[in-house]
Amino acid sequence: MKSHFMPAETLRRLEPEDMGLTYGSAQRIEVSGPVRLESGEEELCLVCIEGEASFACHQHTGSAVLCDMLYVPIQSAIELDGTNAVFMRFGAPCTKKYDFAHIPFAEVDAGNRHKVYGQIENSTRRDVWNYIDETFPSGRFLTGICFGRDGGWTAWPPHEHGDKREEIYVYFNMEEDFGVQCVYGAFDEKASAYVVQDGHLVAIPRGYHPNCGCPHGGIRYVYCMISTKEGDREFMDLQIQGIYGDKLE
Repeated sequence: MKSHFMPAETLRRLEPEDMGLTYGSAQRIEVSGPVRLESGEEELCLVCIEGEASFACHQHTGSAVLCDMLYVPIQSAIELDGTNAVFMRFGAPCTKKYDFAHIPFAEVDAGNRHKVYGQIENSTRRDVWNYIDETFPSGRFLTGICFGRDGGWTAWPPHEHGDKREEIYVYFNMEEDFGVQCVYGAFDEKASAYVVQDGHLVAIPRGYHPNCGCPHGGIRYVYCMISTKEGDREFMDLQIQGIYGDKLE
């Protein structure tokens, strides 16, 4: 099953079965004029990964800039408009209708949802912004952004989510830099490693999934975790590969 997608391959909606997933869908939305999206029976998370666009959903209007997120409830429509913006659209089936939300990067960056993990000494220092965490009203999403340091590792120590959630990474704001995304189970099983660049997508049905950036620039990506059980959304409910540690640094 294909797990690594180039930007052009994500212009069409990727269904869960396209990515080896069960619940999560994804699509790259390029905004060069009015765009209308309907959520249907999915809750949506839209992440601005390039440019700026206006939005209108129900009675809510405003402007989303780089690294802003928009949460769109089920049975809703959102209209975007701009000249040179790109959003990643993540979807997951949901039975409850929550409220629309615009989550600006500046708001998350200034609050306690900006975390710094890892150590400079072992090249694991990174910044994580948790936009949709356990406290945010959503059915399945845990979503945020991670910026690694030059040549550094993120998602460390290696961890996995087992049967409780699947995950999608979309890399952005990397210019000409690249990173390496690993996905594996036990060391005696077949493993995958993908060279990822700006706009690439990697779907992670299960398995450990550490990554690293090249020395010229750190890896940067949106992570979207989708819970397999609606309402089960504890961020630290994960399994760490014991030989590398016992908790996220």
